[in-house]
Amino acid sequence: MVDVLEVLPPRWREDRMLRGDRVRWDAVEALGDDDAVLLVLGARDRPSLLGRGDPEAVERLVARAPVGAARWLSVPREAQPAAAVLDRLGLVPFSTWDWLSTDGSPPPVPGEREVHRLDVGADEDRIRACLRTANPGTSADPTGPGEIGWWGVEVDGALAGVVGVSARGGVDGRPSWHVHGLGVVPTLRESGMGTALTAAATRAGVLAGASWVSLGMYAENDTARRIYRRLGFRTDAELTSFSPAGAERPPG
Repeated sequence: MVDVLEVLPPRWREDRMLRGDRVRWDAVEALGDDDAVLLVLGARDRPSLLGRGDPEAVERLVARAPVGAARWLSVPREAQPAAAVLDRLGLVPFSTWDWLSTDGSPPPVPGEREVHRLDVGADEDRIRACLRTANPGTSADPTGPGEIGWWGVEVDGALAGVVGVSARGGVDGRPSWHVHGLGVVPTLRESGMGTALTAAATRAGVLAGASWVSLGMYAENDTARRIYRRLGFRTDAELTSFSPAGAERPPG
């Protein structure tokens, strides 16, 4: 496995998103410089591409990337890859999303005391059942590699909301925590349960000594953005992603 820090231009070696996600990549090539960088992730025959930095510079890097069909492409929100470039890569627009992080404990929120850590070994089936109703589009897997833990809220003996965290790269030998799989059953949305779950998982990460806690969110979800801001999260990256036609979710 290649450590992305060994191939990144100096400016990008301190980028939280890249430092965090680097543990998920087994083949990395970096194109560009401190102004903008394009990471080619995976084999050249169908890689994922991730651009960071100046949008116009990223556009040029994507246009010149020596790859054919791509598995995925994420670039800064303002970047607009040409239609001919997207055709060559075999990609169409998929989503706009943000990557956020915090290294501080969130303020106490209502309902947080009802959140408890789950025993994934014993509660796996219950977590999956909750996710099928509360967040059917998630790629989060409670028994996947790198999972640290899952938290939940029970109502009448059943899980009504869950959230998980996985280990990502950090600094000084301390991993970061990435929050994912947040879901609340439809009848209890807007009850504050999602905020309580996120606060509990974030607080657990900070108390455990995580370098930071991160999460991703779709850009159009202004309600979630306000909640995450209130919990102390900052926006580190604003991105647009492109996928093969018909894709229903990002690659795991």
